[in-house]
Amino acid sequence: MNILVQLLLFQCLVTSVRNGLFSIDIDKIKKKAKQAYKMKFQKGSTSLTSWKHEENEYPGHNNKYRVQNKEKWKEYYKCLQSQFNNLNVHNSVTPEALIGFETSVVTMECKICLSPLENKNKESITWEWAAKNSETLSPVEYSEHVLLAPEDRSLQIFNLRDEHTGQYICKLGESITTPYFLTVINITETTMDKVHSLAAPKGPYSKKPEDISFDLIIDTQWGEWSVCSICGKVGKKHKLGYCTVYFKGAGKDMELQAEEKRKRFESEITKLFKIFKYGIPCQSHILPNVVKTLPEVQGRKNEIMTGYCKVKCPMSKIFEVKDKSGNVIERVDNSVGIYSMFQKLPPIEASVERRLQYEVKGSNIILQCPGNINSDAPIQWQIGEKNLKAERIWAESKGRIFISITDRIHIKKAKISDSNIYSCWQLESLAGTVRLVVEKRFELNFNHSIMLFGLVLILGVFLYIFTKIIDIKIPKK
Repeated sequence: MNILVQLLLFQCLVTSVRNGLFSIDIDKIKKKAKQAYKMKFQKGSTSLTSWKHEENEYPGHNNKYRVQNKEKWKEYYKCLQSQFNNLNVHNSVTPEALIGFETSVVTMECKICLSPLENKNKESITWEWAAKNSETLSPVEYSEHVLLAPEDRSLQIFNLRDEHTGQYICKLGESITTPYFLTVINITETTMDKVHSLAAPKGPYSKKPEDISFDLIIDTQWGEWSVCSICGKVGKKHKLGYCTVYFKGAGKDMELQAEEKRKRFESEITKLFKIFKYGIPCQSHILPNVVKTLPEVQGRKNEIMTGYCKVKCPMSKIFEVKDKSGNVIERVDNSVGIYSMFQKLPPIEASVERRLQYEVKGSNIILQCPGNINSDAPIQWQIGEKNLKAERIWAESKGRIFISITDRIHIKKAKISDSNIYSCWQLESLAGTVRLVVEKRFELNFNHSIMLFGLVLILGVFLYIFTKIIDIKIPKK
């Protein structure tokens, strides 16, 4: 009976509130709460709440944080939609085959989609890799040239070498994403064409796509422009184009093909290119030999485009530490390599690579910068304080010495006087040095028949002496 009375009283109380008996008091309480809540955010607070959450994760009535939260979720769903759109014919993530030139740079993006609630776990993203002939994955070892970008956890490899060839994959716990298959090759001027953009008044221009066997297309896939070689002055930049093989039905065109045409190409090659719908570079180690040896693939070169540029020099990066009252208690200039104890550890600076190179007088020599300051900026060569300008060194040496489109020094019929210390620079910072020593070497040329006769004669003499020694040691009976 008591319970029934309590329920009746509670119902009456609710009815009274609805009828406006206590509505005035409730409105006052709500108004005061809103004012207090508003004052809290007007005063400004730290980016984390007392529960160690970002304030815009639980925006409440704060419109600014609600907008930020909404944008973050939009980016997350956009990422998921992009991954869904890029699924291959087997409804799995599409792997990517990459090509990298020795001493250049490659960046592999970690394409794991993180929701705003999971974004705090970004630091747990790791990379694993397997060498070209290995079947097991192992953690990537970071070094001065193998770096993990703190902003998006992408993997950056500078000063590429052949040993970097292999498979790379990004992981977060049990979640994995698009695998990359990287092939690092050594380029020469004979395997690369210098071309001009279509905006240039005259060519040569980049080659057009070609149809080849197995219902494939061969084309040039262009990378991004490098950074300008210098700031505040006119410098140069370059862009690399990679010979790449595609399946005709790759990407959007696949949806337009008739069902009968799809069924005609069920070979292993076609299946491979349906998985790698972004194409496979002509010199990739995963490209089947039957495709790699096609005349069209053998004859297609990689391409390079150069251009002039002028950019402003970056402003000084000043980091300030303030107390609770907003007074500056410490100020450091990061642009000159000075950091505060309150900052994260700066990235490891690349060491200056040095090489000693011996060559023979009269031979043809190629000098390649042995180092990199973790940049894709073009190389500038110096001897002492003298800059080696490509046009000037070509004219002064009458074409005997020249700097190629790949920023390498070529010396024909080397002389003793070519011996020197050649330094290579990026963005006005020393990247490496090459000490070249050109010397005479005497080579004796022998007739093969004379050498063979002499060898037999020497062996015969040793055999004769050996038998005489045995006869002396063993007494006759």
